[in-house]
Amino acid sequence: MNTLNNRQQKEVDIINNLHFITIKDLANTLNVSEMTVRRDCTLLASRGLIKQVFGGVTSHIPEKLLNYTVDSELKKNMIIKEKIASKAISLLKPNEVFFLDSGTTAATIARLLPRESSYTIISPSFLAIELLVKLDQSSVICPGGIYLNKPRVFYNQESADFLQHFRAGKCFIGATAFDINHGITCGYFEDVPLKQAMLDCSQERILITDSSKFDKVSTCVFTNITTLTAIITDDGISQVYKDFITSNGVKLYIV
Repeated sequence: MNTLNNRQQKEVDIINNLHFITIKDLANTLNVSEMTVRRDCTLLASRGLIKQVFGGVTSHIPEKLLNYTVDSELKKNMIIKEKIASKAISLLKPNEVFFLDSGTTAATIARLLPRESSYTIISPSFLAIELLVKLDQSSVICPGGIYLNKPRVFYNQESADFLQHFRAGKCFIGATAFDINHGITCGYFEDVPLKQAMLDCSQERILITDSSKFDKVSTCVFTNITTLTAIITDDGISQVYKDFITSNGVKLYIV
């Protein structure tokens, strides 16, 4: 069996992430013609990698496997994530407007916010939103869009454009990996425009990530150290990274 080319592999990844997408949206995402995408999808379906359905294409991966990544991540380093989240919350001012990224550390912030909190919170994360709506005094803004099963976020290009309309005092951004040479990366390229929009529209840009993510590289670069104002992490971070962060004028919080 011939291997997939780069475009076809991206198509599989996108379909698995979104679980469903129209041919038109898939073509627009990859900036290719609908005819090219239809031809690719016929091939991918014949190999059992996706399914062609009325109105578009859908993943061939059972939903329980699509959800595995987030479910397992929620259980990792739980105590450390709670410490990072608590520090993040301590930096907030009453009635502040802030962006909250996707990811399990961001969801921990949402879980630990006091019930009586009074904030305006803008987030594309379903994990966060289902917790934030329990806050009696806070307003929650969600950009909407297509729901991605793996990272549990709402996304399409309009979602990123929507986020650009807001301005916030802070954003709390997660990452899959942080490498001195290769920058700050995430696992899903659909996350990149959302993260960049939140960073662009915030006065303080705070990375929230545990020390296990340092000295690693993931799929997609979304920013670098120079865009950040602060990083919250745990004491497992190496001295090399401590020096790198502070030498770039970024505030480092160790929990």
